[in-house]
Amino acid sequence: MQSVQGLPRLISASVGAPGKARNLPADVQCIQYLFNLIIPKMGFALNENGKCDGQLVQCISQYQFRQLKYAHPDGVIDPTGRTFNSLIEEAIKVPVKVNPALRIPSFLGGFGNANSEMIQATVNHYLDRMRAVIEAERRNRQMVLQATCDGGMTLTDKDFQSAATQLGNGISVNIIKAFATVESGGRSGFGPAKLPVIAFEGHLFRKYTKHKYDQTHPLLSYPYLKKAGPQWQANNKDQTKAWETMATAFGLDQEAALMSASWGMFQIMGFNFSTCGYKTVFEFTAAMKINAGNQLKAFVGFCSKSSALIKAMKNKDYAAMALNYNGKDYGDYDSRIKKAYEALEGKK
Repeated sequence: MQSVQGLPRLISASVGAPGKARNLPADVQCIQYLFNLIIPKMGFALNENGKCDGQLVQCISQYQFRQLKYAHPDGVIDPTGRTFNSLIEEAIKVPVKVNPALRIPSFLGGFGNANSEMIQATVNHYLDRMRAVIEAERRNRQMVLQATCDGGMTLTDKDFQSAATQLGNGISVNIIKAFATVESGGRSGFGPAKLPVIAFEGHLFRKYTKHKYDQTHPLLSYPYLKKAGPQWQANNKDQTKAWETMATAFGLDQEAALMSASWGMFQIMGFNFSTCGYKTVFEFTAAMKINAGNQLKAFVGFCSKSSALIKAMKNKDYAAMALNYNGKDYGDYDSRIKKAYEALEGKK
């Protein structure tokens, strides 16, 4: 769970076991109220007096043991820790009637001598904002996972021939088909859910979000160590998982998520949207979701902007093709393109 964007923390310091936590009265009172909200799960009500006593520490420890399965509960709630986030997740499930007559204090800037009702009103306000964030994330996921394919999920020989004609320079149709074969099997640029085949690259998401999610989402935002490393494998083990990963990243940063994946039959990176002839990455990905014809059009646009790639394709220079299409760390891409091309030529 992420913090509400634009809102400071609900509690400013740790609450719980004396000697381990600061236990500022307003923070303690917030936690006492949160626990009282999720009764009967806890089984007993806490006195919302802002004093951390043995009952509150026991309550925190029991919650950590039962709810979070801590083998050794520490009885402490940190402002951005797992226990706090879990407590918020439980509390937002509870419908709360906010008293409109209560004016919310200057948000979370220190409660001073605020009474219990004022603190409850502030917590309720925070929970309402969290509910709004979660609802927005749900809508984002629904939007990005919506299939808009018009049914054109494959390409014909005529389509490939047209692409070769557009690229000119005597480029073989089977060279273009070889790229499709290596990138997506050559049959379709769409998966079983009628969504484009994608692969999410967490090191690029890290770059475009300026490391913002390194700590909170290490599977989505990580440094590049090698091609298709363990995080990549986890994120892209199949298309269902790849799109779940995309949806999660999209909920954090829409533009960065779309730019950080490769799309369709030719696995063109989202950040290449402009090279492919689109004004925004949103327009590019929307087109990739419609049909394979748009995916081929993007490939032609991408190739036509690189004279080095066009030359390599014309001369069947596989190493140069791999370098200009897939970057320096292209592995055995050159030999796979060569093998795919020769197999297609053998069918003639």
